[in-house]
Amino acid sequence: MKFGESEIIRNEGNCNLLKIGCKGDREVFCVIGGDKPTRHFEDYEDATEAFNLRWMQEKFGEENQLM
Repeated sequence: MKFGESEIIRNEGNCNLLKIGCKGDREVFCVIGGDKPTRHFEDYEDATEAFNLRWMQEKFGEENQLM
């Protein structure tokens, strides 16, 4: 993926998980939406976990979190 390119990995409701091309042949993952600040991750697994939590909170509500 070239610098500045992006790809939507997942989209659920108002939440998106994006893959973004960065300088130095790096790729980062970005979780956006759900009325929360954007979060960036180097690791795909961490980004997926944050995305899943965000869209479940949006769908089922904050109070229904499992911890």
